[in-house]
Amino acid sequence: MTTETLVLPADWSEDWQRAARAGRCLHCGNELGRHWRPADGPFCCRGCAGVWELIHAAELERFYDLKPSTLAPAASLRPDSFAWLDQIVDERAAEAPGDPVLRLDLDIQGVHCAACVWLIEELFRRQAGGLQVRLNPALGKVELAWDTSRGDLKAFLGELERFGYRLGPARKGVQRHSRALIMRMAIAIAMAMNVMMFSVSVYLGLEEGLLYTFFGWLSFGMSTISLLAGGGVFYRGALAGLRRGVLHLDVPIALGMTLAYAGSVWAWVTGGMAATYFDSLCAFIALMLVGRWAQEHILERNRNSLLESSGAENLVVKRVREGRLETAGAAEITLGDELWIAPGDLLPVRGLLLRRPATAALDWITGESGQVAFAPGEAIPAGAFNAGAQGFAVAAAEGFADSRLNDLLRTTSIADEQFRPQWWHRIAGWYVAAVLVAAAGGFALWAGRDLGRALEVTVAILVVTCPCALGLATPLAEELTHHRLRRAGVFVRKPSFLEKALAVRRILLDKTGTLTMGRLVLDDAGHAALAALGPRPRAVLRHMTARSNHPVSACLAAALGPAAADEPAFTGEQAEDLREIAGQGLEIGLSDGIWRLGRPAFAAGTEGAAAAGATTGVTVFTHQGRELAHLAPAEEFKADAADQIDALRRAGYELHLLSGDAQAKVDRAARALGLPADRAEGDLDPEAKAGRVRELDRRDTLMVGDGLNDSPSFAAAWCAATPAVDRPVLPGKADFFFLGDGIAAIGRALWEARRLRRIVRDNLIIAVAYNVAAIGCCAAGLVTPVAAAVFMPASSVAVVTITALRVTRGPTWK
Repeated sequence: MTTETLVLPADWSEDWQRAARAGRCLHCGNELGRHWRPADGPFCCRGCAGVWELIHAAELERFYDLKPSTLAPAASLRPDSFAWLDQIVDERAAEAPGDPVLRLDLDIQGVHCAACVWLIEELFRRQAGGLQVRLNPALGKVELAWDTSRGDLKAFLGELERFGYRLGPARKGVQRHSRALIMRMAIAIAMAMNVMMFSVSVYLGLEEGLLYTFFGWLSFGMSTISLLAGGGVFYRGALAGLRRGVLHLDVPIALGMTLAYAGSVWAWVTGGMAATYFDSLCAFIALMLVGRWAQEHILERNRNSLLESSGAENLVVKRVREGRLETAGAAEITLGDELWIAPGDLLPVRGLLLRRPATAALDWITGESGQVAFAPGEAIPAGAFNAGAQGFAVAAAEGFADSRLNDLLRTTSIADEQFRPQWWHRIAGWYVAAVLVAAAGGFALWAGRDLGRALEVTVAILVVTCPCALGLATPLAEELTHHRLRRAGVFVRKPSFLEKALAVRRILLDKTGTLTMGRLVLDDAGHAALAALGPRPRAVLRHMTARSNHPVSACLAAALGPAAADEPAFTGEQAEDLREIAGQGLEIGLSDGIWRLGRPAFAAGTEGAAAAGATTGVTVFTHQGRELAHLAPAEEFKADAADQIDALRRAGYELHLLSGDAQAKVDRAARALGLPADRAEGDLDPEAKAGRVRELDRRDTLMVGDGLNDSPSFAAAWCAATPAVDRPVLPGKADFFFLGDGIAAIGRALWEARRLRRIVRDNLIIAVAYNVAAIGCCAAGLVTPVAAAVFMPASSVAVVTITALRVTRGPTWK
């Protein structure tokens, strides 16, 4: 919809109208997209709309003054029971009995900017139990002190969850490699600044004398420190590459540093400080370390933006012991243990249902979009979530070590282990070989006439051709690409992805939760049926659906909208006796009779009769057995799914739909999304799906899924992605994860990877042209090492500037 034809509601505020006409989300600042409708409000997704409403309801509008122009879309998180917190509280209570103050170190997910930090701190300040909070967004960690006698910590964590932030136990490790790089970088920068200051005094005419000699010794000493502290990173990389038989880009960097240092020392001893280039050497080492740190930093930042939840050690469960509940780790569960599964909680082992019926969601482990009813005595599979409004008890039918869930959690990908860098490092190897041959040729050309001149020519060639520009421009291009992706809600976790993405030719899509919104919607006939209900039936239906966690209830509650003025209000007496019959529906007994919502036979009061001919997917609302509304809730596909699938197909990708859901549902999804029937496969269990991925994979597949049943497929695919940031385990196994209500992130990630390759390739072409000319001048003796030390940073600045402009101002995936 274009701004020229845009018709906005008259009651919208000026801010809402301005955002809509600019085509930008009022909360995160990202594009609204082609499928945006005024009915959605000026928001790119429901997560952003919900968080915007919460922020304004809590009078926290200063968030928008502090946030950057764009940030990642808000995440819609499934409610957490925070069972892990009980275990921590019990441990602290045992350590300090009677002390109401909890001091906790926790991990946090979803913090992207200073505005997020302010928002969390402000929400904490408003809590009666909040004493002190310290947040480290770079590490994704938070330290807090909480008075349990004055406030409920779980309630506060639940409030943060509504704003898109989730806390969990401290699992993230210390990033020692990055910290070591920061220390080396700090030393190198300090040395470079001081040596350049000494050199400037010489360039400006400092005469020989005591101070001149002193500055020379200081420059020599600081350059030595810089070489030892900073150069070690590149020496280790060069040696590791040579051991593997690879001419790594660190080889000419290390060789150039060594010869530049040796040449400067020789020049200092024979000709004084004016003949050295210690300053260029120190600046070069510092800049190389900055580039290396930038590569590490952005990936660590993306990894730290999620909770660390990749294994069984993070799963906890409520266990019944001697008549009371205790919190236990999943690994502690043994055969016969009685477990209590609260609404929304995960069952980590196969369990036999005790006492009363229950409803469970199996989509995380099987991919089935519906919910399944279980009767007492039936086995509920490991990995099921309690989808009912009440908790249920099970007897563990196995220990966790024998659980299917444990097998899925242990599934790891070998793609990164098998991956070997391709075009970039292959070209870098050729580049290194060419530079070394040129340097050796220059030395041989002059060695017979003047050995000192031969050494100068060799050093000049190595310095002027030093891959400083590529060593800085390539990490800069990668970091800016990551930054562009982060702003769009795409977070790359594995360093190999941007190169592996270049080989992707097949995209394998899960259905439930990946292409669908994970909720149901009504068609026009369903909305008409609800609109035709009288005030009393609408009020009863609203009351029934508001008190059920079932997806059909949530769908109908949303479709009913706000209560009309003529609807009667419910009193306590009228609201009694609401029952949820697992696998059948809802029933409530009121003064005017029995109201039912559910399967046709159940709603009609004939549930004992055979229902083999009943239409699946149909929900009926009745009063005293008389049908009032015939409804057919259906899966809601993501708004951009069909267009994005078409765009990916036109871009040359082969798409497949692989699902654990019933084949009939998968076929309907394929027709709705424009996928060929022969590329839509259903009824696949986790092993069958992984086997199909292995059959299709030629080191060129991208698997996109959101359930634990996709974990084996992630391991089998060349690379993987997930939108499931609100579920444990899978994001930690993915190459990248993404936020928002669409799937445009898939195309965007692949597009940005290809665009990055084009930019790096162009930089290589420029570098080759420059180096051919520079080597010729050096070999002819026209360029001294000092002049080479000037040309090298000048060319680097030019390449880095061009790279930055191209990455930040280029087109995006649509």
